[in-house]
Amino acid sequence: MKFVRFNNFSETSTFARPGVVLDGNLTGDLRAAYARLRVEEQNDPKGRQTAAYVIPGHLREILAAGEPSLTAVDQAHKYLKKILKKEGRKAKGLDGEVLFTPWKETRLHAPIRGNKVIAVGRNYAEHIAEGSLKMSMKVPSAWIKANSTVIGPQRAITKPKATKKLDYECELAIVIGEDCKNVPEKNAYDVIFGYTVGNDISARDIVQMERAEGNQLLGKMFDTFCPIGPWVITKDEIKNPMNLKVISKVNGKLRQNGNTKNMIWNVPQLIAFLSQMTLHAGDVILTGTPSGVAKGKEPDQSWYLKPGDKLTSEVEKVGSMTQEIVADKTKKTSWTWPK
Repeated sequence: MKFVRFNNFSETSTFARPGVVLDGNLTGDLRAAYARLRVEEQNDPKGRQTAAYVIPGHLREILAAGEPSLTAVDQAHKYLKKILKKEGRKAKGLDGEVLFTPWKETRLHAPIRGNKVIAVGRNYAEHIAEGSLKMSMKVPSAWIKANSTVIGPQRAITKPKATKKLDYECELAIVIGEDCKNVPEKNAYDVIFGYTVGNDISARDIVQMERAEGNQLLGKMFDTFCPIGPWVITKDEIKNPMNLKVISKVNGKLRQNGNTKNMIWNVPQLIAFLSQMTLHAGDVILTGTPSGVAKGKEPDQSWYLKPGDKLTSEVEKVGSMTQEIVADKTKKTSWTWPK
């Protein structure tokens, strides 16, 4: 299943709701389908209310609710396929709402917003080498990205005025399916709901200044610095997440071309390490990026992102998204960065 959060172009974003990708070019409305299923197939006169309760508006809430909501989503998914086959693309819900939106008319939002996004860094040897970094590799390197950085796959990425070195880091992202703590490596896949594509956008010059003070924050935390999407694909569709190509392109030109098999710390190891703190249903783990980032091409500055560039982030079998880089139009800023 490919889970999305969407609305169609004739609606405002306040109507964003859970959906599923069907036949590659349709988005199915899970909640509307489940309401019709409850009323017409299961004789529930309060089917609309049941659907609204059991299938809430965000995947994080669905995962937190557990089995009842996940079962309802599965039933709605199967019912959508049944209706599509029987009635076609123009089928309606109980109140005349469309059940199927053409992909080209679908506005996609971030498919998941958890309690936290954990970004793993320096998890590919070639990426460490291109940055001329020295690592002991005793434990994984990771930090938290604020939810204010998260945007959907159709939103533009804003280049802050503060940076001249806007960089990209395409990554496989893990979506945690249940609250968990101290998960052994052998049980790691049990707590995964699915996977998505993420990009850990970085302002390299700001990161450098901050690290000189002993830490980092804004260099990884500006608004729009964590695009996620286009969907969350459930783990049953990805048989081996440790052998997937990770690719980024800028204006159609290949920049990164790695494979998750080359991770230093694999998925089970990352979950075992990170789950020493509680991981919540819906949390996202960015698993690190392969070589090919702009920083690795210095002193050549031309690889850094600039307004007008189109950035493509792709993970094999998971998905792909392409986003434009735009300039920050804020007239005034609250801080003057040293040169």
